[in-house]
Formats: sequence, structure tokens, C-alpha cells
Amino acid sequence: MRRFLARLGALGLLLLATSASADRDEEIFEPGDHCVAYRTVKDMFFAVDAEIIGRSCRVTASLVTAGSGSGPRIVVTVPVKSLKSGNFLRNRAVADLLGAGTQPDLRFTSKPIEVDALREDIARRSFQLSGTLTLGGKDFPLEFPLEIFEHEGRHYVKGRLPTTFEAFEVEVPTIAGGLIARPHEGLEIVVHLELERVDGLEEWAAQEGLLQ
Repeated sequence: MRRFLARLGALGLLLLATSASADRDEEIFEPGDHCVAYRTVKDMFFAVDAEIIGRSCRVTASLVTAGSGSGPRIVVTVPVKSLKSGNFLRNRAVADLLGAGTQPDLRFTSKPIEVDALREDIARRSFQLSGTLTLGGKDFPLEFPLEIFEHEGRHYVKGRLPTTFEAFEVEVPTIAGGLIARPHEGLEIVVHLELERVDGLEEWAAQEGLLQ
């Protein structure tokens, strides 16, 4: 039994060293990406913090109009099972934790967009996008800080939202009672989206005189 635990510990440390080195050197997104990601940390063998990043570029985004008297909304969907972290067992566990069996897609729906407020946001190159994140059939309010920038003639928004697993009613299990791995409560949601790939946004912005 001792020999088995020793081998298990050695294997885990080797995998951790490789993973941590790769994570330190890895950029989550390239400048032209249209993707979302999550980032968190777990303790390995009570000693080292290992950064975990799961990313998906299978993002669908659209502007949805709701008729007269109400501004349009931004709707972003991401298949839960498309989030990849470099470990297929972890990917499967994350999909289960995020309720993929109940709701296959994560869905963010913004509050109605006010044109005058958005015009000021564009001038500042930053804004807060408020809305609801729906996962596993449950709704969670979010207020996402975003920056606007340009790259090679295209327009993007990027942002990071520090939060917790508890905020989404997600309880991440430990491995071997925490002897091998214990997750942290902290969670960061990261986005990097190309505005030209938001269906209907460019036409609506032109109608409202928001394009320069």
C-alpha cells in the first residue's frame, strides 16, 4: 500500500509540474479569438497551486430585438461540453457540474441595451454588461466589466469577472478527500469576443448611428 501511494504521489507531482509549467507560459486567447474561458486554482498534495484553464471557441452570439419600447439584448451561447482544459476526465466532470445533462448550452442574456448609454460606453472604450447567465436550468445575475479594442481592423470586447463556484451553486469535489487535489473556491470567467461576429449587431449599430 505504501509503495502504491508513493508511486501515485510521484506520478501526480510529475503531471503537476508539467501542467504548471505549461499554464505559466500559456496565453488564454490570441488577439483575434472569439472565445470564452474559465480559470481556477487547485491545491495538489497540500503544497502547490495548479492553475486550471478551460476554454471554448464554439461561441454563438447575436443581437435579439424585442419589439418597440424595449432595447435589444445580446445573447451568447456556449456548448458546455466544448470547454476544454487539456484533461478529458476533468472536461467530463466540469460538464456534469455545470448541468450539461439538463441544459447543453451555457447562455448569457443581457438586459436591454440603451442606445444613449452605449454611445457613452463606446467613447470610454469600456462598459458593464448586465444580464443573466443560465446554466443547468438555473438563472444567475451577472454584471460583466468589458473593454472595447481594435485589432487588424476588427472590433473586440474582452473582460474578466472574478466570482466563485458557490455563486453558481456548484460544489467542486476533492480527490481522495483532499490528499491528492483540493479545489479553491475562486473562479474567474474570461471573455474575448469579436463584435463583427455578433449576428445583427453591426446592422443595428449602423441604424442607430453608432458606427464611426
